[in-house]
Amino acid sequence: MTDSPKPAARRWIHWLVTAMVFVALYAWMTRGNASPLIGEQAPDLSMAVAAGAEPNGLSTVRLSDMSGGVVVLDFWASWCRACKRTTPILNDLREEFAERGVAFYAVNVEPIDRQSLQAAHAAFGTEFPSLHDRTGTVQRRYAIKMLPTVIVVGRDGIICWASTGVPSKMRLRGAISDALN
Repeated sequence: MTDSPKPAARRWIHWLVTAMVFVALYAWMTRGNASPLIGEQAPDLSMAVAAGAEPNGLSTVRLSDMSGGVVVLDFWASWCRACKRTTPILNDLREEFAERGVAFYAVNVEPIDRQSLQAAHAAFGTEFPSLHDRTGTVQRRYAIKMLPTVIVVGRDGIICWASTGVPSKMRLRGAISDALN
């Protein structure tokens, strides 16, 4: 006769393995180091503002023209619920860092028309300009695999922080502060 684990022990082992899988999956999905480009020069981008243009603001955004300033890029899509939850965090930090010259830009990565993008921008309550990467070129250059992805580009043009999923406000605030110093 072979010894086999009792049914209660089997259930406990099954529960433990399931919990470990979920913890590992959560850790992978919420990791802060979400870009292979961290520590690298940010790829240049040049895109027209598609929604949320500010009075007397730029009509075309070129990352290379912002040398010496910190830039936060938020890659998003209209169907992305986590992207919508990211917007209030970014709006708050934009207001907090406004006097320090940090530039915030949303980058929509969908092949949608301008009116649909503008409607989504307004529905999300985004208080900073949205750029439109209709063809996915910028998304590929920044190696964006998951939405939302938030990237912080330092004064030197180097990507210093990235996060997938809804970012921690505290961690993002710290990354922006570090990039300013």
